[in-house]
Amino acid sequence: MPLRETEAIVLRTYRLGEADKIASLFTRQLGRLRAVARGALRPKSRYGGTLEPLSYVRLWIFERENRDLLHLNSVELLESFFDMQKDYRVQLAAQYLAEVGERLLPEREMNERVFRLLLAVLRALKHSNEVNRPLLYFDYWMVRLGGFLPDFDACADCGRALGEEGGYYASGYEGLFCRDSKPPGAAKIAAATLAMVQTACRLPLEKWFQETPPAGTREARLFLEEIIENHTEKKLISRKMMEEEV
Repeated sequence: MPLRETEAIVLRTYRLGEADKIASLFTRQLGRLRAVARGALRPKSRYGGTLEPLSYVRLWIFERENRDLLHLNSVELLESFFDMQKDYRVQLAAQYLAEVGERLLPEREMNERVFRLLLAVLRALKHSNEVNRPLLYFDYWMVRLGGFLPDFDACADCGRALGEEGGYYASGYEGLFCRDSKPPGAAKIAAATLAMVQTACRLPLEKWFQETPPAGTREARLFLEEIIENHTEKKLISRKMMEEEV
């Protein structure tokens, strides 16, 4: 395969032997993939700090026949998000973005809309003092673009309109339920919060940030995190870490 150029966001990196790294990357043109960076752990590595998690980079990559891992040829840093992780709450939020990206994005499937979404949310975390609004925006669009956004207006079990009471959601379920059909241990989400999500998250993120943060943002974020976790059928490590901090 010839050398290919693409923009990418570094999701995670893993040590490989004494001197190499495996980078989990979400690329603009090639989708999510993994690639080996030879010599990345050496003191005078040519990669420098370009492979820090959640860096926005341009890279040149090639694939060898019958090999799952691609190989990095060179990497150019376009934008760093390293400094924002000095804030522990933002660091946890960034880890959550990376974990959800790895869980929900299929390998080798290009998704321009999700790439732009992830980059916009990273910039919102970097330039604002907020965590809940960027995460809520990310969750809503990941669920909607993934095709498993629940019906906000009707019970997933009986079809009854949820109305002014709002709905209920629970671990193990991807829908919203009315009072009579709610599963054991279900949590309530207000109708006003559901309406806020549908209105606010359809705005461009930068435009939403020009408005005052609405009530119910954290409540809505926790609801959508539950939907994502139920869909992946596996507990999100970063979500557990955020429980007390975010």
